Amino acid sequence: MWSFPVPRGSLDLYAVADGMGGASSGELASKTAVEVLDESFERYAAELNQGNPVVSVVTMLDKAIRLANRRVYATAMQQEGRRGMGTTLSCVAVLDGRAYVGHVGDSRVFLIRGNTIYQITKDHSWVEEQLEKGVLTEEEAEEHEWRNLITRALGTRPQIAPDTAEVDLKVGDTFALSSDGLHGLVKPEEILQELRRTRDRQHVVEYLIALANERGGHDNITLVIAEVM
Repeated sequence: MWSFPVPRGSLDLYAVADGMGGASSGELASKTAVEVLDESFERYAAELNQGNPVVSVVTMLDKAIRLANRRVYATAMQQEGRRGMGTTLSCVAVLDGRAYVGHVGDSRVFLIRGNTIYQITKDHSWVEEQLEKGVLTEEEAEEHEWRNLITRALGTRPQIAPDTAEVDLKVGDTFALSSDGLHGLVKPEEILQELRRTRDRQHVVEYLIALANERGGHDNITLVIAEVM
């Protein structure tokens, strides 16, 4: 999480990046993407503080993700052993009572409002495409051998088109950002249940990651909980 002071309060940024292409390459890809996001929003906040004209937050988010893609792709092309590396990137920027979501890959952003959990992002995966076409059922998708095959990721091609969304916030809204190692084994309803059960957000994160591991989690598992105050 990053928080950048701006004239209207603070610009808060949350992100999850899940690398692919081998342990070291995946880690480099996700680290690079997050660094670009941080740098981009730091410059954006500086422009706001100087009173300079700027693009909208959602446009900034789109530009930052596209830049991250180019940076990861260029890094991969510079070393033969890095070819094909990439990363998912799901992020939420919050400013002035509004959230801006950017997304590539199969990490997810959930919004918890009251007693309901909403999946804001759509997986860029083969299984998700088959679900939309009606080729697979939810039950078949959960067990399909290609359920981890993603169709869009940062760094695997020169250009990428991120998904973006905007959400008007209410007091008490909570975001959960997770890698597929978490939501592949823990259902959204279980995330909601644990958030309703305890106010200790760090405990929620630790409990849900432990639950995923108990169920056979073998991937790096990331979960970020962010509550709107």
